[in-house]
Amino acid sequence: MVEQGVSDHEIHIKYQDQEKINQFARYNSKLLDIKDELVTKNKELQNLTDAAQDVEELELSEDSFPFQLGEVFVEMSADQTRDMIGTYKGKLNDEIKDLQNKSAELESLMKGLKSELYGKFGSAINLEYD
Repeated sequence: MVEQGVSDHEIHIKYQDQEKINQFARYNSKLLDIKDELVTKNKELQNLTDAAQDVEELELSEDSFPFQLGEVFVEMSADQTRDMIGTYKGKLNDEIKDLQNKSAELESLMKGLKSELYGKFGSAINLEYD
């Protein structure tokens, strides 16, 4: 007797299911972009932390420090440089927290779609994103 299981070739996907698969792919793409941006922001934050340490170490021997604003370097006192670095670090920390929240929200949405689609299609669909 021939078993009447569903093969990979016999699965019919409804329009609504295809839309959910496409939405998962869009979320995945956004998540990857956010993770790349987080890596960049964390590197910038580390650079600012290193710069703050350099200012502390050189404060006694230097009267002013070059600080890059856009494409121009401006000479500033140690206190002004520390304040600017602190301001930029604060902005970066806020941006990083915002990106982390967006990442968590997307992962939650993706988890919901993933469980719904795996429940419907089982192993016939692959929605791995890591």
